[in-house]
Amino acid sequence: MRSTGRKSIGIRDIASIHSSAPSVWTKNNPSTREDEDSSFDWFKSYGEISSTIHDIIPDKAARILMLGCGNSKLTEEMYDDGYKNIANIDYSQVVIDKMQRRHAGRRPELTWLEMDIRDLKFADDAFDVAIDKGTMDAMMTSKGDVWDPPAQVIEDCDREVMEVVR
Repeated sequence: MRSTGRKSIGIRDIASIHSSAPSVWTKNNPSTREDEDSSFDWFKSYGEISSTIHDIIPDKAARILMLGCGNSKLTEEMYDDGYKNIANIDYSQVVIDKMQRRHAGRRPELTWLEMDIRDLKFADDAFDVAIDKGTMDAMMTSKGDVWDPPAQVIEDCDREVMEVVR
């Protein structure tokens, strides 16, 4: 479990419901029950990884796909740093609606779509970069041993990667 200063939650708490149907994920996902301005960031803040982002994505006009965006501040902080072309997807329509409302006025170029990372609805080569800050980790820890995951977990992770690299 990692404390973010905003909320403490274990990856297994999220992972155990992430592999469920979207309605179960929405019902049990803490980010769908929090107020409009709340956020949750996995692992690191943008400030901690911004120099790496700048190295990997030097072109601020790059087409970026944020996989499993949740209500993280990563997209808004990247946008405020000049990355304006970010499409955000998440399994939960509730989270997507909340993020659209939060950013509509101040960050109008951002796109928010409910979508399953294992079945992306974009054309091939639609993006220059895809960022997965914690979604695969959630899938990997959803069932069994992360070092010896069941076949379904491996298949789900493979599908995410195959969708992103096409």
